Amino acid sequence: MPAITPPLDANVSLVTDFMQAVWGDGNPELIDNYVGAGFVDHAYTPHDSSGHANMVRGFSAAFSGAAHRVEQCVAQGDMVMLQLRVQACHSGRFRDIAATGNAVEVAQYRTFRVAEGRIVEHWALFDTASLLRQLQPELVVAGDCALK
Repeated sequence: MPAITPPLDANVSLVTDFMQAVWGDGNPELIDNYVGAGFVDHAYTPHDSSGHANMVRGFSAAFSGAAHRVEQCVAQGDMVMLQLRVQACHSGRFRDIAATGNAVEVAQYRTFRVAEGRIVEHWALFDTASLLRQLQPELVVAGDCALK
């Protein structure tokens, strides 16, 4: 008999739908469909949905064909944490780096707090050091972190 998979937690569904619609499909105008009143974004400025939308637009302008794949998901109480793998092509300016055409793959972690069926807080960690090594490998001098 096959294993019975329980239905996804409503908070997990909300967050994964948000990631697909807003980031995966590149639709920052949909953010307000997912976030609640008083939404606080601890990762981007301004610390509201407009700051989040600006980041989606900036990322989409610099990286085409982005796929945001959920590798792990942990939900506890009102919190949902995602570990993602982002793959894309560097096809536009990122910071001061002109498009390289390089394929990139970067780890990302996002934490969301959900209340009354809406995302009310967001935190993000993006492995920018890894991304920069992929865009400008000539800048890499020391390699990986190590204790000496």
